[in-house]
Amino acid sequence: MTVAPRAVEPGLFRHALGQFATGVTVITTTTADGPVGATVSAFCSLSLDPPLVLACLGRDRSMHRALRSAPGFGVSILASDQGPIARDFARPADRFAGVGHSPGRYGAHLGGALAHLDCAVHEIRDGGDHVIVLGLVEALQVHAGEPLLYAQGAFLDLPGPDWERAAASAPQEWLLSAPW
Repeated sequence: MTVAPRAVEPGLFRHALGQFATGVTVITTTTADGPVGATVSAFCSLSLDPPLVLACLGRDRSMHRALRSAPGFGVSILASDQGPIARDFARPADRFAGVGHSPGRYGAHLGGALAHLDCAVHEIRDGGDHVIVLGLVEALQVHAGEPLLYAQGAFLDLPGPDWERAAASAPQEWLLSAPW
């Protein structure tokens, strides 16, 4: 006899996963009505060859609906001082009001971000109450600065990396899949 697993309480699940620190991005695309965007912390690299990233978006969000018909999207990886922008793009409002941005190939590049990626929509897959959007990276730019990090419901202010110490130590096995 197979015993069904006990259901995980959603609030506890959210709390447990909130212990995992993530970077913060804003995903954008352009529609007939203009640019649209949303804050996304469920974002990561997927493949180096071909260069793929993934972002998870709530199925009920306007950004998901916009990406269903868009050829691609832009990703702005936010800098440590861009917490207010992350909050603005997480709320329903005119998210681009007062935010410096320039056009990218498929969406807007937010001013002050650490990196910008231009991605063609490669695939959109089911992910429960979210969708998993795979993007083929076609162009990118990288800028200096420290990343905006998020965990436990708050933005984190951490010291920058000690590059001398990191260079002197042997690479850790868990870092080997990082796209350096």
